[in-house]
Amino acid sequence: MKVLLLGDRFITNEIWKEALEKRFAGSGVIFSYAQHQLQWPVVPMESNEEVSEYSGTDEELLPLVADAEVILTHTGCITRRVLDNAPELKVIALGRGGPVNVNTAACTERKIPVIYAPGRNSGAVAEFTVGLIMAQSRNIPLSHHCLRYENQWRGDLYANEHVGSELSCCTLGLVGFGAIGSKVAKIMHDGFGSQVLIYDPYIPDEVKAKYPDYVFTELDTVLSQSDFISLHTKYTKETAGIISAEKIALMKPGSIFINTARPQLVDYDALYAALKTGALGGAGLDVFEDEPPKAASGLYELENVTATPHLGGASRQAAAIGAAIAVDEVYGYLQEGRAPRFQFNKF
Repeated sequence: MKVLLLGDRFITNEIWKEALEKRFAGSGVIFSYAQHQLQWPVVPMESNEEVSEYSGTDEELLPLVADAEVILTHTGCITRRVLDNAPELKVIALGRGGPVNVNTAACTERKIPVIYAPGRNSGAVAEFTVGLIMAQSRNIPLSHHCLRYENQWRGDLYANEHVGSELSCCTLGLVGFGAIGSKVAKIMHDGFGSQVLIYDPYIPDEVKAKYPDYVFTELDTVLSQSDFISLHTKYTKETAGIISAEKIALMKPGSIFINTARPQLVDYDALYAALKTGALGGAGLDVFEDEPPKAASGLYELENVTATPHLGGASRQAAAIGAAIAVDEVYGYLQEGRAPRFQFNKF
């Protein structure tokens, strides 16, 4: 079986190959490989009218796909042109939570399943989210920067008006209660003793009943009563701009806003204005309108923000889990003849 390993600097070709051969061990299938190395995340992702959040170009893939039966990738640019040059292709498997780098419509026309790996980095993002909450609430990045790079001993951060609160005394508000949000809730509630408020209109009552210690309520209540507000919802037409200027104005004075989800959920101009005036106490941000942010971004004016370059989902385990989930689906489809559980394009 001819496999194109289209790895990047996160899910490498070695990780893909190890996952594939481990899953197919004993099957009798013999693989031959074509390989190509993409440079994400060292080189930022791009987008075009056909696909988004991809690495490299479709041009560089054309000589590699002619006899490929399987493509394993994380960020490779799979356009209609790539598919038109891959007559033997049977399946595409991605080690990520959604096929944004693949022309799924063109795959559906060819009846090529597009497999993805939902939840592969949920543990990584949940832990990172809690890390941002702790870092921002206790001024860890700010005091480190001042001491390490500006030779300032920030004793003023011990003043009562600047110190944070212990998490056991705080209320966490979650917008979204999926794989990531539910893990954040568990860490914060079970680990620290935080109260948890949740807004997620898609959670059925029978699921809510399993979490008697959490309060499921309306968005405005979550925003107005929480000390920490963290986003964990998908970006859809319904959720675009869900955290608008009006919603930001509802947040408690001094509260801390966390976004490790998607930038399209938030009016960042309004957020930066609230942070600059002190209406909000601070923010922990891992996603931005532009990645990397433009030089003119209001982000750079803000001392009360902990900013990270979209690292939330980055762990060694997340890379391995993503590859393993995708490869397991490929095995089931090709060897057992079962429809993939995580097939994006149903046909």
